[in-house]
Amino acid sequence: MINLKPCPFCGGEATLLHISRMGYDGSVVKCHNSNCQIEGKWFRASSSYASDEKAIEAWNRRADDERFD
Repeated sequence: MINLKPCPFCGGEATLLHISRMGYDGSVVKCHNSNCQIEGKWFRASSSYASDEKAIEAWNRRADDERFD
């Protein structure tokens, strides 16, 4: 099960999406609120790490968390 925090800007529901950009497949988390629609960092699919996990980790990070690497 995917555990995504609500949008840090509006509190709306977020969803993990699988999309292609510039010919590469990857993952991103996006807010569903039509007035917000903020999008997290896009992670290109790679054999060295799972793009879903990186996208979720980036979305769930908050300013008061430890530094994100």
